[in-house]
Amino acid sequence: MVDRAIEVLASLRAVVSGAKAVPMSASCMVNRAEALSLIDRATSALAEDISEAQRVTATSLETLERAQAEAAQIIAQAEERASYLASKTPVMEEARRKAHLLEQKSVAETEALKREADTYVDSRIASFEAGLQKTLAQVATMRARLSTRSSLDGDQTQALPRLKV
Repeated sequence: MVDRAIEVLASLRAVVSGAKAVPMSASCMVNRAEALSLIDRATSALAEDISEAQRVTATSLETLERAQAEAAQIIAQAEERASYLASKTPVMEEARRKAHLLEQKSVAETEALKREADTYVDSRIASFEAGLQKTLAQVATMRARLSTRSSLDGDQTQALPRLKV
């Protein structure tokens, strides 16, 4: 493949090397037809070599892509088979049983924790409610005393409604 282009270039080199020198210069006399013929042959050989290299590269890329696709398919099949085999073992069944027990236990613990939190919040709200009721009763008592002491009964206290406790 490349040998043909190298051979033609070597012939061209020999023609230039063996050419008759022009006196008092670095130039030489070369047969134009022979040099052009060799250049044309070298160009043709290089074009063919490049074309062949591109074809080989394309073929190699296609082969590589097919091999990669086949490898991916083999790996997927192996993983599927391994998963299937693993799911059928006694170890897997035991793991599933333990997972189910753990799930039940965690649900029960969650419910207990939720009930405990609700009980705590309810007791805090009840305590807050009792404090509010006591404060409301004290406010009502103070307003009643103030009303009695200052004779605020009647039309003067309509803007401030009385709460029934």
